[in-house]
Amino acid sequence: MILWAVSSFAEMLSDTFEMKVFWRNVTQIGVFMTPVATLMFILAYTEYLRSHRVLIARIAYTYQFIAVLLILTDFLHRWVRISITLSRSEPYQAVVVALSTFGKFLITGNFLLMLFALVLTIIAAFNSLRATRMQVYSVLLGIVVSLVYACIKVVSGEQFLQSVPISGVFALSGFFMLLGINRFNLLKLTPLAYEHTFRFLGDGIVVCTSDAKVVDANPAARTMLESNLSELEEHLKHTYSHWYALVLMGKRTNFAIQFKDRFFNADLFPITNKRMEPVGSVTLLKDITMLEEQRLLLTERAEKDGLTGLYNRQTFIERVEVELACATEASHLLYFDIDHFKKINDTYGHRAGDLVLSELGALLTRWTEPKSITGRFGGEEFAVFSSSIDTKQARLRAEEFRKLVAQHLFVHEELELHVTISMGLASARTESFEQLYRLADTLLYQAKDEGRNRLCSGQDAGQSLQ
Repeated sequence: MILWAVSSFAEMLSDTFEMKVFWRNVTQIGVFMTPVATLMFILAYTEYLRSHRVLIARIAYTYQFIAVLLILTDFLHRWVRISITLSRSEPYQAVVVALSTFGKFLITGNFLLMLFALVLTIIAAFNSLRATRMQVYSVLLGIVVSLVYACIKVVSGEQFLQSVPISGVFALSGFFMLLGINRFNLLKLTPLAYEHTFRFLGDGIVVCTSDAKVVDANPAARTMLESNLSELEEHLKHTYSHWYALVLMGKRTNFAIQFKDRFFNADLFPITNKRMEPVGSVTLLKDITMLEEQRLLLTERAEKDGLTGLYNRQTFIERVEVELACATEASHLLYFDIDHFKKINDTYGHRAGDLVLSELGALLTRWTEPKSITGRFGGEEFAVFSSSIDTKQARLRAEEFRKLVAQHLFVHEELELHVTISMGLASARTESFEQLYRLADTLLYQAKDEGRNRLCSGQDAGQSLQ
């Protein structure tokens, strides 16, 4: 572009026709090489078509070199030029070239290359961040100025705009390029690194103003939250009201977000100006779904019995104690075990015993109410706690489950097993699990003493009701 402008300016200042033609020929090097250089610059800047960049350069430079070679060769230049005349127009004389059909074809290639570069730059402008968009605009204006001038000049047969030397036009193009370099850090590593980090970082980045308006979000954040920029602002206000409140507070904080079946860890960093006044915030989102699933799995393994899927003894007691501390009415603890379970293991093997325990746990899970707490106390002993029903309902429900087990057919390797259970149901208004458990255990042994496969219930150890 510099060669094009300098040669054009030298042509304008030349006194003789021969020197003007000489500088016009030199100008053609810039004329044909600038479009290719512009295109390759845009490809390098935007990183578009990276895998095809070398091939594009070879084809484009070869195409343009043929044009330059024809123009600079005395006996071949007539392939591209029909005639060269001198036009006298104030304030200077200009060389007017009449192009051949092949010459027009070569010039058309120039415009196509520039147009391709222009389209890529427009695409880059749409995809760029707001912080670096002015960089792209400066490049875009530099291309547009020279392209529009060249179009008008060629279409008018070089009769129009003769009073405006092309060096002056490229001065405008150069101005916009320099503006990008000096004002908007064009081609500087830091803004380019910011853009690449923002765009390709696997973690989500959401930028908000101090009044919680979302001004930008990187592709990772939009993918995580399944939102575009405008929808993300609505989600921030309504779906993630906690996040919205934290953005308004503008304090450094860490919090968790759940979106559908995904879990995210969020770090909010306030942004301040030089006077340390809050102007916005940046929130970093990290997908911790896998970690959360692993944590829940480990928690479940620690809290639940692996064979039945019910709470283990310790977890059951802890959860019941929490409920007892809040209960205002009588609570109920159903404690039962399998009759003659040792005989099942001794006769049919421990695999049969495990099947009975597993199926009994499944039956219990389906039978219990959502607010109930179920657990395996160890061996063949099970427990159910409830505080959402009255004593009469608790007895009816317990008896219902005893009959359900007695009627259920347990099948192990084509063997049909019938199982019964003995049950103790303790009802009391107490905050002591130990007190409730002692009563239920006493009632369970009472049921065994009375012949098994039955329910004994009561409100204290000395007063039991069947």
